[in-house]
Amino acid sequence: MKTILDIVKERDNFPYHDCNRPSDYTQYTDNLWHFYLPDDPRPHGYIPHFVIETMPWTSEFYLDLSSNPKRLQLLADTPTAANAAIARVLQTAREKNLFKCLKGWRNEGYRILGARSDIKIERAGAGLFGIITVGAHMTVFTRSRTTRQIQIWVPTRSMSTTTSPGMLDSSVAGGVPMGVEPFECLVKEAREEASLPEELTRRCAKAVGCVTEFSVKGDAQLEPSVKYVYDMEVDENIELRPGDSEVEGFRLMTVEEVIKRVLEGMYKPMSAMVIIDFFVRHGILTIQNERDYVEIVARTHRFLPFPTSSE
Repeated sequence: MKTILDIVKERDNFPYHDCNRPSDYTQYTDNLWHFYLPDDPRPHGYIPHFVIETMPWTSEFYLDLSSNPKRLQLLADTPTAANAAIARVLQTAREKNLFKCLKGWRNEGYRILGARSDIKIERAGAGLFGIITVGAHMTVFTRSRTTRQIQIWVPTRSMSTTTSPGMLDSSVAGGVPMGVEPFECLVKEAREEASLPEELTRRCAKAVGCVTEFSVKGDAQLEPSVKYVYDMEVDENIELRPGDSEVEGFRLMTVEEVIKRVLEGMYKPMSAMVIIDFFVRHGILTIQNERDYVEIVARTHRFLPFPTSSE
């Protein structure tokens, strides 16, 4: 059976810089194009050569072949123009069926985290530009009246969802669109996905940090991500129920049941990272019972190579 570290490595699978073999890392990253925004000297994403060759770029993008590493520069005078340019190439790529991921088009934009203005990318195409994606995840749990042991509310994703159908997930989760604060996104998702009253979520949900990783996905996508993490402890009489079509059902599981399903690969990969972080924070995974403890903690809180603030 796989280990917890195996599960973490499957999600956080972008190469690390190895001080013993630094050329391996630079050789990999130098073969990626670096994505730059107007009037900003910092790269905001990595793009594989296949995407560069396939994307129907317009004159609003400058491909600098002479630089090392190669650069894709967005040319725009205003945020509105920048957003229109990005939307235009992605919409054309979608119409031409150039990338499988664009079949999951959501009409919902991720704000480029760290950008100096409000520049967004359609959620389905974020991995093609390699920008940091942002989500909000909450673990809802209770404690047995008799044993005081933690039990976790675990949803099964609907088979009709475009990503990870039928897999287990965080109790409540959602991507954070531009213009929405992470906690407000969480309150909305808790109401829609789990039928949790807004008042209860606002009163009981606790911000407990964030989980970061860098994933190399299929269809030439690169996905560095930040997930703002929340915990909510509820009474045993609180029951989570599906509120929309994205969730098939909820089940209250023991910690042992959840760990077993994580190791069996039944969890959506990004949500597995969140529940592993929960186990660390609640002293379920410790240095005493997990030999890979230090690497697990480090890899669920990875330093990302792109800015996360405007400064």
